[in-house]
Amino acid sequence: MADLEAARVARDPRVLPKHWMMIASSGVVFEDGKLLLVRDRQGFWAGVGGWVDAGETPEDAIVREMSEELGVAAVVTRHYRPVIAWHVADLEAPVSFLLFPHRLVLSSTDFTPDPSEVTDVAWVEPARLAEFDMLPHTRRTYEERLPEWLAG
Repeated sequence: MADLEAARVARDPRVLPKHWMMIASSGVVFEDGKLLLVRDRQGFWAGVGGWVDAGETPEDAIVREMSEELGVAAVVTRHYRPVIAWHVADLEAPVSFLLFPHRLVLSSTDFTPDPSEVTDVAWVEPARLAEFDMLPHTRRTYEERLPEWLAG
């Protein structure tokens, strides 16, 4: 007979330590040959994105994040392959991200950035991405996935 409690105990991270996997969602907005980037409070650039809350879908998360960070509504028009960014923080317990990128269409480009999350907004030609400070795993993701994201 199956033992649900024993199965839970066996999968407890304190019993079977692996690493922490944080789930995030991001938006790819490409208009008039330029990508939308935001700069965070630490000075790094990326697309709009954030954590997927418990019970939330990645699609709902990126629509919420776009509203929270830039004050505009968005519609998901395409789903891209998930990205795993391994060991993004130099911590005792390894931390990785499972990122769900989505193509978005915005209701407006009249942004109202939330200063607690966003310090600047830029529309960037893909050839100029190297000029923008990005975290290593973010830069790697853009280098590896940008052709796919821009293909359609």
